[in-house]
Amino acid sequence: MASAPKSPDPARAAASSGKRSSKSSSRGRSSSRKPVKRQRAFSRRWLWLAALLGVLWALLWQAPASWLSAAVWKASGQHVLLAQAQGTWRDGSALLVLEGGAGSRGATVLPGTLHWTIGLGNLWRGRLLAQIDWPKVSPQPLQISTQLGWSQTTVALRPAGGAPDAPWQGMLPLSVLDGLGTPWNTVALRGQAQFTLRGLLLESVAGRMRIGGQVQIDLPDVASRLSVVAPIGSYTLSITGQGADAQVDLQSSKGPLLLQGKGVWNGQALQFLGTGRAAPGNEAAMANLLSLLGRREGDHVRIAI
Repeated sequence: MASAPKSPDPARAAASSGKRSSKSSSRGRSSSRKPVKRQRAFSRRWLWLAALLGVLWALLWQAPASWLSAAVWKASGQHVLLAQAQGTWRDGSALLVLEGGAGSRGATVLPGTLHWTIGLGNLWRGRLLAQIDWPKVSPQPLQISTQLGWSQTTVALRPAGGAPDAPWQGMLPLSVLDGLGTPWNTVALRGQAQFTLRGLLLESVAGRMRIGGQVQIDLPDVASRLSVVAPIGSYTLSITGQGADAQVDLQSSKGPLLLQGKGVWNGQALQFLGTGRAAPGNEAAMANLLSLLGRREGDHVRIAI
């Protein structure tokens, strides 16, 4: 007689079911922890990267003024140096020195201390705003607005807080030109250069420099080491931007040495034609200077650049 099948043990079945459910839940918890761990690791990496960028930005923000000095020195072809620079590149001061370039031994320190501030509030729009305070040169702070572009850079200069066409005026001794080397240190001009900037706009487009607005330089009672007569004259040099070209004009108002001429700056080079002559009775005294200016043609010399 066949025996009846054994009925399953309820306790053992429950234990087996509990083990399977425990294994299944543990696998579920393990698989759910992996995305959380990856997410946390990813977040930590971003936090470290953000912290590193913050440190780099802080260092750049407080970079010393010597960084700006090195940039100006290189950009000017070793003609302009910001000496004894203090502060940061955004807010600093220095003495301005003119030099003759690589290999030159001459240098001239311009009068007074120049102070600058650079604002970066509109940098995201490609615009830099700087202000120059130079009390020994001008009582008016000078505002420099630079608009950066892929193929074009525009620099506008005007008095700080003034209208775009408001004049900015300053004065420098002509002796500062000696630091630029030959021929300035040979001619050794003496006197004051009084300059006026009105609506000055400089544009760099595809390697060409365009000038808008007007620059006027008045040179009253100029003297020179090469002349025993002092002063040799008073002159006015004006540069007026007109479209792609800038017109250059030189005139004498008085003096034993009379100069006049006109030229054009085409964005890359200056073409200038003028004449120089001695006022009646000063021919012998001006002969040395005239010989340096150009080729003699009758009672005058022709000046060509």
